[in-house]
Amino acid sequence: MLENVALEKIQAIQKIYENVTSKDLTAREKRLTELLFSDRTVKKFNDLPNGKYRILQFVTENFAELSNTLELLLPDFVKSDKSEHLVIERFSGENLTKSELFEVLQILSQDTGEEISAYIGLFSEKSELNEIYKEELLAFKKNQTFSEFIISGALVNTDSLILAKIRKDLLDNPEEQKLVKALYRTSGNQAQAAKVLYVHRNTLLNKIKKYEQKYGLQLTGSDLVLAYNLL
Repeated sequence: MLENVALEKIQAIQKIYENVTSKDLTAREKRLTELLFSDRTVKKFNDLPNGKYRILQFVTENFAELSNTLELLLPDFVKSDKSEHLVIERFSGENLTKSELFEVLQILSQDTGEEISAYIGLFSEKSELNEIYKEELLAFKKNQTFSEFIISGALVNTDSLILAKIRKDLLDNPEEQKLVKALYRTSGNQAQAAKVLYVHRNTLLNKIKKYEQKYGLQLTGSDLVLAYNLL
């Protein structure tokens, strides 16, 4: 009984700190989180042979089926963790690229009729996996790519008046938010974005022109990435 109570308390503390980055912690809190999370993360990786690995994290309702499929599709599949919906893959030089993996997952989503979201991790030495996983887990839980995670974190800490004004105007305008999201999610493809928004392409071009006149920013490249991460 007492063991169960202690475990519940530890899990409650873990939940408080699991989404906090190390730069926001005091030295004492960093040591505490190392103790809290070390047992949970090391067990996933301490039995791996030396080498380079990457961690694939998933959001899906049927992870067991997805894991079985990936074991057949990925020749360097090592193992999966069904409790946390992750797959560990060993580096061989013949691994699928991130783009190729996302294409595979898109096909699987279409075949099963079930949406699959994924975070494709960085190939890292076994000795680095614990720290790498902690950082990638933070981005995964926010449903962000690594670049989005870094950019959004940096934007929170900037005191730019220009950025504050752009963010306020965007957040006050739902239609402009939809425009930014549609273009970002289609990688700037105007024809696809028009379909997402259910508008004619000429209507989309007019919306883009008004946006660029208002903000002085383009809806392509780094300007588009910035706008999306301000939302």
